[in-house]
Amino acid sequence: ALSAVVEKVFGDFRERAARKDVRLSHESCEIKVIADEVRLQQVLGNLVDNAIKYGRSGGAVTVSAGGMGGDKVEVSVRDNGPGIPTEALSRVFERFYRVDKARSRDAGGTGLGLAIVKHIIQSHGGEVWATSEIGLGTKFFFTVPKA
Repeated sequence: ALSAVVEKVFGDFRERAARKDVRLSHESCEIKVIADEVRLQQVLGNLVDNAIKYGRSGGAVTVSAGGMGGDKVEVSVRDNGPGIPTEALSRVFERFYRVDKARSRDAGGTGLGLAIVKHIIQSHGGEVWATSEIGLGTKFFFTVPKA
């Protein structure tokens, strides 16, 4: 059950979100998926952690899910942070790539998190991608098989 995994991840990050005054919420996550639960927690944990870390203080992080028709579920993690430049979006899933090298280093990032997310999702037969608008936020998407 996707909602149980999301709630577990939110529990892991609730304190960090509270320190930054970030509201965590989820929508339409009452869907069952076929996935390794620990790996799905790792994927969502990385995406939620990044959304809190790089999003705005006083912002929001929302996890949403929906059927795509057929046998896939699309899951997204949205923040309302500063956004990622268009030219960087195609590279964010590369190992060691950092959008803002100085800020990422200060925040303790290694540049491996999104590459690991991509690997895990691909090993489940899914895809991963992101959209972003400067000043409005970023939305990371992935697909996994529907149960």
